Amino acid sequence: MSLVAIFGAGEIGGAAARVLAARARIDVVRLIDEKADVAAGKAIDLSQAAPIIGSDTKIQGSQDYSAAAGALAIVLADPAGQPGTEWAGDAALTLLRQLNRSGLFQHSVLICAGASQRPLMQQALDELGLSRRRVIGSAPDSLAAAARALVAIEANTSAAQVMLTVMGRPPDRMVIPWSEASIGGNSVTSMLTATQLHRVEARLRGLWPPGVGALGTAAALMADAVATGSRRLFSAFVSLDRDNGTKAPVCAWPVSIGPAGVERVASPALTGLDRVVIDEVLE
Repeated sequence: MSLVAIFGAGEIGGAAARVLAARARIDVVRLIDEKADVAAGKAIDLSQAAPIIGSDTKIQGSQDYSAAAGALAIVLADPAGQPGTEWAGDAALTLLRQLNRSGLFQHSVLICAGASQRPLMQQALDELGLSRRRVIGSAPDSLAAAARALVAIEANTSAAQVMLTVMGRPPDRMVIPWSEASIGGNSVTSMLTATQLHRVEARLRGLWPPGVGALGTAAALMADAVATGSRRLFSAFVSLDRDNGTKAPVCAWPVSIGPAGVERVASPALTGLDRVVIDEVLE
């Protein structure tokens, strides 16, 4: 049985559960929140909608943290009843510490869905000693989706035709490797001018943090990749190995994701200026 546990039945958590239910590739999705009535209510709502979309994914609500036992992926989202508040700070670290003591992260991949959870990820790695392969932040993939939409507008095409990744530390230390981006298999740099690319980057900085629907969707797609595998590259918050063997700070990078968490790290070609930005992020 494939199980995904979502901590937080708020807007992000609800969006993630909705996407997982619609994709119908996970057997069970559990919404876990201290507000048991909210978690149960959202679970019932999604369960009633499942037959309409032809999904047999079971959506369950719970307030018991142990309900995450056996989950392939644990999504850290946002508490119910607190709009705009992601799991973060001491409360979130205490939760992760409790889950770690229960042994859940030995076999589960932690997916941090919030845009503000990068510092929390760093704490989880540094203070709790969680495996760097098994701690992933999904928010940068939401930003990459927005970048694809902006490029599509400039090129007067469909966003589905655009391929690109986002790297660094959004929004102030962000890089898009334009030399490897493409539109329908053609190089972006051959189809758009430098002015257009700069315009995309400028607009993109104003789109951080992404909306709750985008954040929930990105987290759901990564949880799906953990549970069922995927060949695509995601833009994700991860901690990498430096050339000298030390651990790099958490930053956005293109990676492939599977049952073990981060399975492959891509190495896009960067311009000299982009390399300076990335080196600053990795210091």
